[in-house]
Amino acid sequence: METYAITFYLNEHSHSCGCENHDHEHHHHHRDDYDIVSTIKSLGSWANFMPDSYLVKTDISAKDISEKIKVFLETGDLLFVTKVCKDDVASLTPGVVEWINS
Repeated sequence: METYAITFYLNEHSHSCGCENHDHEHHHHHRDDYDIVSTIKSLGSWANFMPDSYLVKTDISAKDISEKIKVFLETGDLLFVTKVCKDDVASLTPGVVEWINS
């Protein structure tokens, strides 16, 4: 089982009306990250170590994690997933290094 860091950003200015020329008014709203967070939490043991940033212990690859999450992303959203090396990790957030090494 490996530990992965997952961080994402949801572009608040995106919309999903499907228009191409934006010839009508858009009502922007705060986007909900429920589906993304639920997907991350379903992968295995998890920790929310920073806003919109999670650690997860799972048997699947970074690419597979990305594939599961990208279905909830829209144009302009960002996602980064990487394996965490237990032998070379540092954090000023209390408990993070201990959680990674547990």
